[in-house]
Amino acid sequence: MSNKILSLKRYVCGREAFRFSDLYINTSDGEEELPINVLLLEHRKYGHALVNTGCTDLLKKNKAQYLQYRQRHKIHFEEGDSIIAQLRQDGMDPLLIKKVLLTHCSPECCGALPLLPRYEIVSSAQVLCLLKTRDIDEDMMKATLPEKVIPVRAAGLFQGETLLKAYFKWIFDIFGDGSVLAFDLSGHRSEMTGFYFTESRFLYAADAAADERVLTQELVPSEKLLSQQSYPDEYLVSLMALRRLHREHPEITIRFLHSGDIPCFTAE
Repeated sequence: MSNKILSLKRYVCGREAFRFSDLYINTSDGEEELPINVLLLEHRKYGHALVNTGCTDLLKKNKAQYLQYRQRHKIHFEEGDSIIAQLRQDGMDPLLIKKVLLTHCSPECCGALPLLPRYEIVSSAQVLCLLKTRDIDEDMMKATLPEKVIPVRAAGLFQGETLLKAYFKWIFDIFGDGSVLAFDLSGHRSEMTGFYFTESRFLYAADAAADERVLTQELVPSEKLLSQQSYPDEYLVSLMALRRLHREHPEITIRFLHSGDIPCFTAE
């Protein structure tokens, strides 16, 4: 299936992680849990990388700085060591993870980073600018976003890059070969990023407040989520772009952060 991306596998973390009946899950003790979806990819030249790293308990300690609905709902967060344990169970040494591709780009969303000693964060200049303008404690910023941040290069004239330009504002070529493209996908938070795996025609949308239903439904997002927080205009623009992409390019598989069936593969 692929000659640059050799494998793609999904890991899910959290107490109720394998229940996908709803985006936000009511647990037995009446609290809610946000299951975290993490993709592990292997690139022929650059080795292994993680797409998204889940959430950390820093969020529980700083909920007032986070989304409005978290002031009204208790939520359990993946601690980072959960994904590390699953990787080790599959024989993957955390030392082999050389790059981390962030979907939710705020530093406090990087639960597994302290457990990955040799990683680089792949981000963009625009994302880093957004991080600096957010009301984030300086010590927390330094603790979760150290010096290992590299800007990604603008994409060349690859087929996937040309396709995405018709739908999204900016696109970045992660590995410089067109195999994985990052693009602006403003969600219920403004600084989200999506990823497009060119060879497998798989688009990984990062929005935790949406699922595949928004690609065909007339009303987006659900009334429940709208009542919990106000959404930026960019969010609806992103959803409309995804809907148009889905309609005009049905050969592309689009999945969201908490989708139940991520197309995983290993190249022959």
